[in-house]
Amino acid sequence: MLVEKVKCVIDKVKCTSKPTNGGAVTNRMPIDIANEYSIDEIKQSILDGKTVRPSYCGTTEDTWQSQQMFMIDIDNEAKLTKDIVLGNYIKKVEGKDKVRFLVGSEQHRSYDNIIEHCKNINLTPSFIYTSFNHKDEQHKYRLVFILDEVITDFKIAKKIQLYLMECIGNVDMQCKNINRYYYAGKNIVFDSENILNFNNIIELSKDINPGFIPAKPKKDKGLEKKKDRIGDERKRVLYNNGIEEQIPILSSTPKLTSLESANKDTINAITIRDTKYLKAKYGNNEKITFETKQEFINYIRVNINLGELLGFSCPKSIKCIFHNDRNNSASIFQLQDDGAWIYKCHSSSCGVTYNIIGVIERLAGFKSRPNTYKFIKEIFNLAIAETEWQKAQKEILQENIDMLYGDINFESNCPQTNKNISKIKHYLERFINIAMKNVYNEELTDEKGQVVFFASADYICKEMGISSNSINKIYQKIAVFAYHKLLNKLDNDNIPERLKKKAQAIIINYNQNNSTDNNKLRHVNFFSIPLYNVNNFPEIEQRGKQWKDNYYTMKGVSREMFYRAEGLEIANEIYPQYKKVTETIDGKKNIIDRTTTKSSDERTNNIVIAINELIEEHGYATEKEIVQKLRFKYRYKTTEVQIKKSLKEILDAYDLQRIRAKKEIKDKYGIDSEGYPSIIIKKAS
Repeated sequence: MLVEKVKCVIDKVKCTSKPTNGGAVTNRMPIDIANEYSIDEIKQSILDGKTVRPSYCGTTEDTWQSQQMFMIDIDNEAKLTKDIVLGNYIKKVEGKDKVRFLVGSEQHRSYDNIIEHCKNINLTPSFIYTSFNHKDEQHKYRLVFILDEVITDFKIAKKIQLYLMECIGNVDMQCKNINRYYYAGKNIVFDSENILNFNNIIELSKDINPGFIPAKPKKDKGLEKKKDRIGDERKRVLYNNGIEEQIPILSSTPKLTSLESANKDTINAITIRDTKYLKAKYGNNEKITFETKQEFINYIRVNINLGELLGFSCPKSIKCIFHNDRNNSASIFQLQDDGAWIYKCHSSSCGVTYNIIGVIERLAGFKSRPNTYKFIKEIFNLAIAETEWQKAQKEILQENIDMLYGDINFESNCPQTNKNISKIKHYLERFINIAMKNVYNEELTDEKGQVVFFASADYICKEMGISSNSINKIYQKIAVFAYHKLLNKLDNDNIPERLKKKAQAIIINYNQNNSTDNNKLRHVNFFSIPLYNVNNFPEIEQRGKQWKDNYYTMKGVSREMFYRAEGLEIANEIYPQYKKVTETIDGKKNIIDRTTTKSSDERTNNIVIAINELIEEHGYATEKEIVQKLRFKYRYKTTEVQIKKSLKEILDAYDLQRIRAKKEIKDKYGIDSEGYPSIIIKKAS
């Protein structure tokens, strides 16, 4: 469901680091500055450095009015206790009785780990952003959940907040206060555009004991320890800056007496990680070895019958194994699109959706995905072959990731490129991770010796954690990376024949399992990733400077933008799959170079006319004025995008220049506006 506006409180002051004077921030954010913002405006405010209170509330909870947005804070820190052993990856916070869990420790929860966890529990946030203090070695970030309707009952809002904290686990306990504000951050590292269902989230959170939640508290005294009234009265520990606090867990695996006798032993064996029993029951006589990690994942999702594994004779109607189910609320089935086996609980009080990986991870309580994979491989006698060449390629790709975020090298050698991609750099990291999962054991490389891999649009979306409806946004980001020489989009003519056949097999298999023509897979994309090193930095940075000089923006990214500004060769480099077009002339089909459409040429011509008229009127033109002048011909967004696509070509062709209107320029042209807007003027003769 589309959410147009969310009412919340946003600070007016922009910060570039975590504010040191929290009192000043509090004083600037009373309830009377609350306003309605679009989700994009909220994201932009966070990136601009503005603090956000997600509720329509003042400085204390007794002023709370309503809420549609909820935030969770994860900082990978906890109280230093006797059982914590300090080391390379667990370090004491200087001057405090706290420890930091760094990347490499089992306790560290990266944002990629959390994204996977949220998908597995069917509770996907709308977006995640890293905080000011986020570091590559210690992830600090905030999850943002948005509902499709507004909550106006304080107790319900409080229960939802506590429920989200319980489901995510090991979060900052200060999140329990729904009058709390959250500082801005560096980057949005996950953007699913997911909206939670109002009724579902209320139903899921209803079992949170409301006894300790006042109607509208004057002072939040925190959470008292409560016994869990579900199952075996287990408790889940959360950390409030290292102080253990306990809240009821909402669901637990029921006693095995409630399950069919056929599957008691299997589920119990998974729960206690008894690989010996499971291997004897399900292991293959002959080991199956896969070339890539992704081939292994595809196999276990599709080829291991989840119903048979769990021992259900009638898997389409079963008692849920993840909550105390009195009815047959769950089912196990195969997806039509790719044949993956899915476990789904249809109860509104549970509602989990898992594939085999999620089921085993949840039952066995694995905290890391590699351990889950290792467990599955051992049970079913599966392996992933890894040649020395594969290992070397993966090391190279990992070095690229390290280079992107290292203290030296990329940012210092390619400052303009780094600036151009700063807001989308995390997508490049994920793209490199996709490549690492798809390195074949044969030495399949492009003409420069760079490893070649392929991926469908649907697969890229899933790995990026975004809706397939947003694939155009991913394609734009890929084009930006390709332009900056950070990845290569390969022409089909240069693809190794063996990879072509593998890609074709995937297309055929996908389409055979997909019953709708609208979802047919037409092609996969082929890529390679160059080395990020001192030999390639000059070329990468040169493209970064060209991006700036050509006035390129993310909004205008398209084949047409590159074609109009730099010509056919660059356009074909960035969009090799669209090099040619079939045109029928006099009944004959001709293959010709793709250029621009008549409609885009017409819009560009009208933009030129508008610019000249505005310059004639008062000596300059702004993009805003151009859009306004053409409002009766085109929609605002259509004109805005066309300006971005055509600007460089227009400036060069008509002897114009785009400059920043500083004080002396504003005085010269009589410009009355805040800041220093960009204007288009005639070049001095």
